[in-house]
Formats: sequence, structure tokens, C-alpha cells
Amino acid sequence: MRFRTGIEAISTLLKVFQSVNKISTHCILNLSPDEVRIICTGESDGVQIWTTLTKDQFFKDYRVESKYKNIINLEISTEMLISVLKSAQDTSDVTMRLAKRGSDPLLSFAIVSMSHTGAKMEIEHEVLIKLIKPPDWEQIREPHCPEPDVHIVLPRLLKMRTVAERMSRMSFQITFSANLEGALTLGITSDEVNVETTWRGLSHPEFRTDENDGDAKGAPQRGKQQGEFRSVTLEMRSFLRFLSSYNVETSTIACICVDHCAIFYVYIGDQQHPGGVMTFFIPGLISDT
Repeated sequence: MRFRTGIEAISTLLKVFQSVNKISTHCILNLSPDEVRIICTGESDGVQIWTTLTKDQFFKDYRVESKYKNIINLEISTEMLISVLKSAQDTSDVTMRLAKRGSDPLLSFAIVSMSHTGAKMEIEHEVLIKLIKPPDWEQIREPHCPEPDVHIVLPRLLKMRTVAERMSRMSFQITFSANLEGALTLGITSDEVNVETTWRGLSHPEFRTDENDGDAKGAPQRGKQQGEFRSVTLEMRSFLRFLSSYNVETSTIACICVDHCAIFYVYIGDQQHPGGVMTFFIPGLISDT
């Protein structure tokens, strides 16, 4: 089992892990020959993140080998990764490799930088990990969600976060709604207040048809009234943690599965040719009525 790679786009990778850390202090790294996935399978609130990073935009001289299809799966502390990446922000020479300390597996980070006198310095960080055996990895699956009722391109997440933070002072829940005419609404309802903020003129993404089975993946379902709002109620804390990914997004697509969940695709880089995508699954709250 071998893994070694140089790390590029360190500042962007740092922001990705900072967003992941808002959901969980640990994550799974799925290292395959073509890509790296960062996975949080959810804690008490059920929020999950499945992030895909293209190796060409984030890594160089990337090499992974194993007896399991050349795939390595491991669990690691996001807090420790953030600490290492922060220390490497001022250099472009960082190498990450799989190693051992005695019988304990770890990721070793070699960081080469220059001192104020111009001397070359190399600092090594070691982060203990837990290797995930193939049978255990096979049990980890993305959440199964129904066909979304609405897809919509969101306004900037920072603007939405500002609105949601104000609403969080009045409610622990938030209703996320959209229609097929480019309108999106965030709302809270309680015995004391009823507050809504609406954005209009938003776009709806177009999804290509799968040539093999003819299904339009993600296309809005036929027969719906265009102006009819489709909604899901979310835990406010979970929604705010998702919005913390504003520091890495270039664009975000939201999918609403009515009364079931909301799915958010946060694109890292250009949407047509992204360097990665962070997919957030936030479960809906069951209505009392």
C-alpha cells in the first residue's frame, strides 16, 4: 500500500477542510487513481458531505497503489489537517505520503520553505490516521434521496448566510423553498413572528440526458405548476453550517426533495470545469401537522 503526492492550491484546499470541519471534526479520505473524495457521514443532525476533488487541480505527481483496486480509504482529523495546511500556506512545496510510526499508520507532510536569511528549511508534520478496510468501506454509501422537485442556482452564499443568521435569533428552524420561475424563499414561522426573504430572477440548471437510459437526470418533474413553491424545513444550525462553505464556492446549485431533504452542490472553480464539488445532504424536519 503506497500513497504519495505533492499538494497544489493549498489555500483552496484549506478552505475546503475548514468547511468540512464545520460539519465534523473527522472525515474519510477516499484516495483513488483518478480523484480524491472527502466524506463526512453525519453526526447527530444527519448532515453529510461528499466532496470530490480532481487530482490535476489540487495535486501533482500523484501516486496511489493498493491491493484493493489501487484505492486507499482512511479516517483523519480535520482539525489536524487544517493545522498542517495553515503552516504550509506560504510555500508551494508540500509533499503528502502514507507512512508508519511503529505499527501506527499516518500521513506525513513534508513542507519546504525558505527562512528570512534565504536558507532552505524542511518541516515534517505527522498526522495519525485510521485505515478503513475494504469490507467496512463497502458499507459507506451516499444518502438515497428521491428525485428532486426543484433545482435552482443560489445567490451568493454569503448573502444568504447574512439573512439566515438574523433569522436564527428568532427560530431554530428555517423553511427553504423554491419554484420553477426563478424564485427562492427563506422563511421562519413561530407564535411570535412570520418572516420571509425572497430572491427572484434566479436561474435553473440544465441537466444532460443520460444516453444509456434516456432519463433526464435532475430535470424538473413534468406537470408541476411553474409558480408553485416546493419546500423543505431544515434545522437552522445545520443550514448555517452548510452556508459556511461560502468561502470556497464559485456557484451553488440547490435541490429540494419536498419534506425529505435539501441537497446543495457547491462548485469549487468554474461550474463547467470545476476543480471539485462539495455535496451537502441536509435532512428535512418532520412537520408536526
